[in-house]
Amino acid sequence: MKKVIASTSLAVLLSGCLGQNALFDTVQDWNATATNNKFVNQGISFVFWWVPVYGLSLLGDIIIFNSIEFWTGTNPISKEGPKVAGTTETVTDGLGNEAELTYNADGSITVVAAQERYTLIKQGDQVIKLQDGDREVLGSVMM
Repeated sequence: MKKVIASTSLAVLLSGCLGQNALFDTVQDWNATATNNKFVNQGISFVFWWVPVYGLSLLGDIIIFNSIEFWTGTNPISKEGPKVAGTTETVTDGLGNEAELTYNADGSITVVAAQERYTLIKQGDQVIKLQDGDREVLGSVMM
């Protein structure tokens, strides 16, 4: 019985690594718009790390919600499924900037933001921006 519990716990923990972290993102998005004063919002952010609201929400994502997303295909917080080739979504950052992301079958993402269009690809451990025939390495991904 102990082996079953241990292996089930290990499977849940290992599957929870990847996911949208929707609970953490929801708390962070609320924090970004909690007041009309960016200094107060920053103070709330410090308190949320110290209390630890952010830490507990991230832990909940990793152990519970990302695991549910991994096994069912849908995150119970965001109600979103996996990113499927051909789908497009509009995302907004904390400053109100919008970008339209289109997920491609080859794993790349086409981005349209601020009248600019480019494609992001992962090649080896690098993230590369392709725009008008130019290639720019933006960073690397550690796995």
